[in-house]
Amino acid sequence: MFLVIGILFGSLAAATAYVISYHEYRQRMLRLDQNPRRMALGTAVVAFLFFLVGAVVLAFALRPAGS
Repeated sequence: MFLVIGILFGSLAAATAYVISYHEYRQRMLRLDQNPRRMALGTAVVAFLFFLVGAVVLAFALRPAGS
């Protein structure tokens, strides 16, 4: 159950992080060797992994004592 929640909210967070960071990177004066899409994708991956790992940690922290 927590894994499904982590994937769902992780996907939403990743999509939002991509849109926001892509917009910000496009507005900034980047060097020629910097690609705003690649940089925004990296931000989105970190956001997804943060929510996924957080959901797994919460699954272990909130499980019943007898299990």
